[in-house]
Amino acid sequence: MASRCEILVRHKVGAGEEQVYSKANSEIEGAIIEATDEVRRIEAKYSRFDRESLLSEINRRAGEWQSLDDETLGLLKFAEHCYQLSQGQFDITAEPVIALWPFGDRHACPPSKQVIQVARKRVGFNNLDIQDKRLWLPEEMGIDFGGLAKEYAADRAMAILTKALPDCDLLVNLGGDMITSPAPAYVWQIGIEDPKALDSAERVVALNEGALATSGHSRRYLIHEGKRYGHIIDPSTGYPVKGAPLSVSVFAPQCVVAGMLATLAMLQGEKAEAFLASQGVVHHIIRG
Repeated sequence: MASRCEILVRHKVGAGEEQVYSKANSEIEGAIIEATDEVRRIEAKYSRFDRESLLSEINRRAGEWQSLDDETLGLLKFAEHCYQLSQGQFDITAEPVIALWPFGDRHACPPSKQVIQVARKRVGFNNLDIQDKRLWLPEEMGIDFGGLAKEYAADRAMAILTKALPDCDLLVNLGGDMITSPAPAYVWQIGIEDPKALDSAERVVALNEGALATSGHSRRYLIHEGKRYGHIIDPSTGYPVKGAPLSVSVFAPQCVVAGMLATLAMLQGEKAEAFLASQGVVHHIIRG
């Protein structure tokens, strides 16, 4: 996931319950391994940076009909919902444009206007054809599940953990996108990172149910000729969103929903606050 990930488990043990604890400890370890394996499975399946992933194969086979498994079909349908809700701003087919930006190197040069214009012609979810568990991805187009896959993995990991460990307080944190088991005995205290002082908290919030996801460009950006380019790309322009906050954190019942709303808010730029207010969700926005 190219980020720090963790699973936290709190198990209460009373006096004289050493044998119970020993058994529970073994069960906890097994559940954590199973949940971690599920996260790794999803990353291996949907990472565009892994040439062996299913997503890379889908992109390579653009221009022909491809069969879809239920999981991939579900993600595509959710991505379609995001596309419609955002009026085209949240678009997983922006991969040809996103791939142009070298955000791994903060001092690299941004792509030229001409190159971006050519790539933009290969973007548009409405050009996909999804029917009967099959996908037609037009030639030279590509898909990027960024903004969905990591959050989906967090939800899947929590589903495994809550089934295996119903008597434990649980927290899954995948690079700042996190979800907790219902009604923990003690609420989790979560620090929202300060974009201007990394690895320190700008604010501490309580998380006692549901999910919290954060979208921002405090760590992924590049600087060219004194100008800072954040990694949230507006597919309608091919450039980073203008007026975007440094970070947006959103609370929601599922991590995939929280992540989607956080990303949508970033894409709104200067209107991020108004968008989240219209959605009626608890949120926290940090600007420069």
